[in-house]
Amino acid sequence: MDTAALLLSEVVSNAVRHADGAAIEVAVARDPAVGAITGAVFDRAPAMGSGSRSGDASTDEMETGHGLDLLEALAGSWGVATVGDRGKWVCFRLPAA
Repeated sequence: MDTAALLLSEVVSNAVRHADGAAIEVAVARDPAVGAITGAVFDRAPAMGSGSRSGDASTDEMETGHGLDLLEALAGSWGVATVGDRGKWVCFRLPAA
């Protein structure tokens, strides 16, 4: 559960910081049938910004951009789903402990 809280914190922080976080939606679900926890955050920016991954630049020069690397390292899967020009969902799934 600590990992789910960390990842949810990261995607919420990203939405607040990079996508005008005044209007975000957060969804969290635990599905015991498949043994997974899913977290998702919707924000009003329809695309990921450039430089949103630490792999986009030298990590020695970056002060931010490691949150999505945490998703990559810790989540079973994650992704981004756009909703036309209204915004996007950033979602992750991980096995429930």
